[in-house]
Amino acid sequence: KCFSLCSSLIEITIPPSIMVIGDECFYRCESLTQITIPSSVTSIENECFANCISLTQITIPSSVTSIGYRCFSFCSSLKQITIPSSVTSIGAFCFHNCESLEQITFPSSSLTLLRMGLFENCFSLRQIEIPSSVASLESQCFSQCKSLQQITIPSSVTSLDYFCFSYCSSLTQITIPSSVTTISDFCFESCSSLAQITIPSSVTSLGTKSFHNCSSLSQITIPSSVTSIGDECFSQCTSLTQVTFNSSSIELGKKPFYKCKELKTITAPKGLKFGKFKLPFRTKVNRT
Repeated sequence: KCFSLCSSLIEITIPPSIMVIGDECFYRCESLTQITIPSSVTSIENECFANCISLTQITIPSSVTSIGYRCFSFCSSLKQITIPSSVTSIGAFCFHNCESLEQITFPSSSLTLLRMGLFENCFSLRQIEIPSSVASLESQCFSQCKSLQQITIPSSVTSLDYFCFSYCSSLTQITIPSSVTTISDFCFESCSSLAQITIPSSVTSLGTKSFHNCSSLSQITIPSSVTSIGDECFSQCTSLTQVTFNSSSIELGKKPFYKCKELKTITAPKGLKFGKFKLPFRTKVNRT
């Protein structure tokens, strides 16, 4: 915490003898606009630059291997950053509430995990290319990225955790690779511009409210690989008109189509039972 709360500090050059920038070292240095990190540094630790609200740019040298928890959170003036290929670990909520962050670049990467809340509330982030080394997107990873319009998930990813893309209200399209097996609870909740999505045949479960309030989604096909659909999975999808099921061996949660008032047609195998929950008024079920 050596420079923590130095609210008048504008810029600083770190000497080349430094290897680690410790926890909260520059925490809440609210006037700090730029900083030079020498190539001797290998680790930038927890909340190191958190709440540096005037920091507009920073260069991370290729010597750095780890970036800590909430390291740049609430750096509300930071517009872009490049993560060098040397970085193998980035802590949870690292860029949380970087409201001006428009671009983040991974030239090449060995990262295997994008941690919880990593880019949550990055309201200005428009696009990002997830490194092909990443296997998992943790909860809230891109939640509330309201300017994010499209994203491609690499084929290395196997799971999308809860709230992963929730409230990405500008997201119009997303490609889910055939490596993904689980779409967790609230994953795409309130992605209000998402008009279409293809669920690959590798997916076995759709979580509770995973597509809740996707108000532009007009149709959906559930592949035969899916064995369970969580409670209110597609609730309040107010533009949804057509749903197709390709298997009768599905465990349906409560009210999967709650308040889907425009749902006109469900196509499903004869063996699929909808149980006690009520389908929307005037919904027709076509049996195959």
